[in-house]
Amino acid sequence: MKTTGASALALSMGMVAVAWGGSAAAQEAPLITVLIKPHRIDRATSSGPIDVTMTLPAAGAAAGQPLLSMGLFTPGLARAQVLSDLVVTDAAGPVEMVQQPQKNGPSQWAPKRAIQGPATVRYRLLAENIPALAGGPPTALRVDGDAVSGIGGTMIMRPHLTGDHRLAINWDTSAMAPGSEGVSSYGDGDVTLPAGPISRLDRAIYMAGPLERENGDGAFSAVWVKGQPPFDPHASMQWTGKLYSYMSRFFRDKVEPPYRVFLRHNPMNAGGGAALTNSFVVTYGKGVTGESIKAILGHEMTHTWTSGGMDKWYSEGNAVYYQALLPWRAGLFTSEQYLQDLNETAYRYFSNALRHTPDFEIVPRFWEDTRIRVLPYDRGAMYFAVLNGKVVRASGGKRSIDDLILPMVQREREGLPLTEAIWLELLQKELGADGLAVHKAMLAGKLMLPEPGDFGPCFTRTVKKMPRFDLGFDNASILSNPKVIKGLKAGSAAEKAGLRNGDQVTYAVALDAVQGDLGRTLDLTVTREGKTFPISYKPRGELVDTFQWERAPGASDPACKS
Repeated sequence: MKTTGASALALSMGMVAVAWGGSAAAQEAPLITVLIKPHRIDRATSSGPIDVTMTLPAAGAAAGQPLLSMGLFTPGLARAQVLSDLVVTDAAGPVEMVQQPQKNGPSQWAPKRAIQGPATVRYRLLAENIPALAGGPPTALRVDGDAVSGIGGTMIMRPHLTGDHRLAINWDTSAMAPGSEGVSSYGDGDVTLPAGPISRLDRAIYMAGPLERENGDGAFSAVWVKGQPPFDPHASMQWTGKLYSYMSRFFRDKVEPPYRVFLRHNPMNAGGGAALTNSFVVTYGKGVTGESIKAILGHEMTHTWTSGGMDKWYSEGNAVYYQALLPWRAGLFTSEQYLQDLNETAYRYFSNALRHTPDFEIVPRFWEDTRIRVLPYDRGAMYFAVLNGKVVRASGGKRSIDDLILPMVQREREGLPLTEAIWLELLQKELGADGLAVHKAMLAGKLMLPEPGDFGPCFTRTVKKMPRFDLGFDNASILSNPKVIKGLKAGSAAEKAGLRNGDQVTYAVALDAVQGDLGRTLDLTVTREGKTFPISYKPRGELVDTFQWERAPGASDPACKS
């Protein structure tokens, strides 16, 4: 039976209380209240103000000592978001605040005089759609129709208070369009969280406006802006709810934890998303359908259990490994759908000209080049496939990579640390020196090549000539503002399409998706000598040997999944 919005919320919040502790003693922890009041959206400018009021208990801060922080800039956007009208008061009256911009990290605000006792913080944000210049996380405050949404770190100032606090998140949507409501990762409407870290404010999604929902059979739900996606999300969200219940059983939850998917528009990297506390933002836009987002939903829901604070090779690699495998095992993907997902990952990895980039270079260069950005995902997935094959063979088919991942999940569930050293202990116990050697090679950027049967007896490996992803010009051209083409390659698809050195370009397509999809074009808006016009082409270069997998002759689906 499907739960109603109210009963789903009650179930969700009950589980949140269990997750963060809810003893009588914990309820006596200091209370921080946050009131979020969005105003009506101006359709002409697609913008509207949001007023935020916070009450802080015992907000002692010395003069010049940071009291508040907030990230005003999201990577990939043209500029920072606008915050104004900051007013802080304590028992002695208004406190003048001084902004302290940080070179790398959120801005901070410090009082000019000491603050004692409770304090109230008020400020205004402008919700607007700041132009995107390049790929970046879909976490910025934005407007869709009559609604606003954003990640806590872009909406709610972080108080610099120590210790655990109760958190009251309240909404006032009276100034928005009729029928508006406020929801978050923690439930519908006003919610109060038991004692826990203040950082919970950051790691949540907030959305307000006229909304629609899909409530699953368990603790799953989904929400989006009424009338906004270009497809009907209900069917894909029902599928996602079934997958979430299966995943919860696979990862051995005693009780299915609450989980909510938020859908919103993204003009730059549509189809991707961001995972946060018991929730996920999945984005729609050009080329995105309810069917096409299934893989990313499988990927991000895997993070609910397997992220564990580990490096990207682990958290992203196993999420790619499981993103289609678990839907396949659950009977929600056909073998052909699983194979398609596997081969998209394999194509993007084995044809990647930068696939040998060592792991230690990835994070510093993450937003520099799509070919580097996808490596933890693609190489990580192939790494787990290689290990899976070795575990299966070493155990005579009795064990698999699941038997290493599930103990890691259980450790996190018990509050035990998850580190690379712990993972290496599991590898050594399972595979000896061979497992450690594979891990070392992966970090060094060596090729991770699964054996023909490492994805199960249903599939076998083959080699195909496939075109390598190639923009056709110097990748640094699209990192600058404005983006000016330089280093155009003679004979490239870009040159043949009419692109020239010195052209100023903009684009609104996800390069990560374009890199992995042979059928996708790169659509550019080009300005040259005062004239603006479109150029589209498939950014492909030389043909290279690329490993792919195909159905093994005579293999049955039951044998595939054994």
